[in-house]
Amino acid sequence: MNKTKMIATIGPSSKEENTIREIIKAGADVIRINMSHASTDFARDIILKTRKISNELKTEVGIMIDTRGPEIRIGNLANGVVKLVKGNKIRIISNVIVGDQNMISITVPAIVNHINVGDRILLNDGSVELKVVANDNETVICDILNDGFITSNCSLNVPDASFNIKFLSNYDKDTIRFASEMEVDFLALSLVNSHLDVLDVNDLLIELNDSHIQIISKIENKSAIDNIKEIIKMSDGIMISRGDLGIEIEVEKIPSLQKKISRLTKEQEKIAIVATEMLASMQNSPTPTRAEVSDVANAVIDGTDAVMLSSETAIGNYPVETVSTMNRIIDAIEKEMDYNDILLDIKRTDIEDISKAISYSCVDCANRVNAKAIVCSTMSGQTAKDISNFRPSSTVIAISPDVKVVRSLVLNYGILPLFVPMVSSTDEMVNLSLVSASKVIELNTKDKVIIVGSFPLSDVKYTNFMKIEEIK
Repeated sequence: MNKTKMIATIGPSSKEENTIREIIKAGADVIRINMSHASTDFARDIILKTRKISNELKTEVGIMIDTRGPEIRIGNLANGVVKLVKGNKIRIISNVIVGDQNMISITVPAIVNHINVGDRILLNDGSVELKVVANDNETVICDILNDGFITSNCSLNVPDASFNIKFLSNYDKDTIRFASEMEVDFLALSLVNSHLDVLDVNDLLIELNDSHIQIISKIENKSAIDNIKEIIKMSDGIMISRGDLGIEIEVEKIPSLQKKISRLTKEQEKIAIVATEMLASMQNSPTPTRAEVSDVANAVIDGTDAVMLSSETAIGNYPVETVSTMNRIIDAIEKEMDYNDILLDIKRTDIEDISKAISYSCVDCANRVNAKAIVCSTMSGQTAKDISNFRPSSTVIAISPDVKVVRSLVLNYGILPLFVPMVSSTDEMVNLSLVSASKVIELNTKDKVIIVGSFPLSDVKYTNFMKIEEIK
């Protein structure tokens, strides 16, 4: 099992049950559905198929749903697509019209009042750039700076402007209610600007009495970069969405930002995900480019919790092959990593918390004795996460009698979560830990397994126990 987890997005190319099964068998840990492009009927179908396949394969696979977010798009175009020509002008108006090469409308008319002369406007994921030359509060007149195509409902970004748009639309509220109803594991929030956006979602989940869904904030714009520390603090994890980020920020700055955000996220002991165009060429090719292999490898070397496939598996021609390729890249790089050096490099303050102290000692001990596995008996998942944060060389097998806790751990680095029955004594916990480990990894004579948990089970509510077992 690879330590770096993998998220695969399901779309038209991968929606069939057998394809999802092969994607999971090829190494996907989480199945993602992007509600910017999917209906609730489509999402429900994929979730039910994934749960069925997970049960058949006796593996735990997480479900992630992306919200649409407060995105701005243009309206419909006469023929669905229009070519814009450099040097011409185009008008953006607040009224709803069917657009053409001379005039387009937008989905949020109020922003016309907040666009200033001199602002840049990017259309269709940045493929066409405009410059505002006039604005009378009803019509924005722009110079077209390069040739390019726009399509109906394509994206519109104004990198230098700030709009007071409500973060949670009625559509996104319905999406979150649907996610809670379907017991989804992760909610990826699109176009987060500040920690207040995360709090809005958290408040809605409290109203829904949902303490299971983990919030992943997608970093896609300048505002999110400016507020990154507060956003990380309020989130369960961060997704570095390099495609959208590259629209608003110079592309040459993306690699250093990726490393900075990943480091800050790990320092706050949250999930770090790298996303977008990791194996983009595999949409149309059965093999990746060398540069793409290096990109995935760098994310693994940085100790990222997870890497994500988007259009490669959603609309690409080789969804299963793409997952398999990424799995092989991760495996090859992880075999070359020095986990003793990684532990020494991890920034930590003096540890006074007993569970965290045990977790650090457990990882240090596992690295020193070359333990085959660390087995963590957990009711909340927190100790398993603490162990994961110290990036052990051994596989971390997290055993729990709570299936929601098990699924909540599928994105954390190095954790293999397993559902097990409840035990009533420490001796039972130790025996169950060894039996569980032997089911998922090969254990030979003199192999060492480190077991952590609570002792005695009935009185202690935190991890205070570590034992090294040598296989007889």
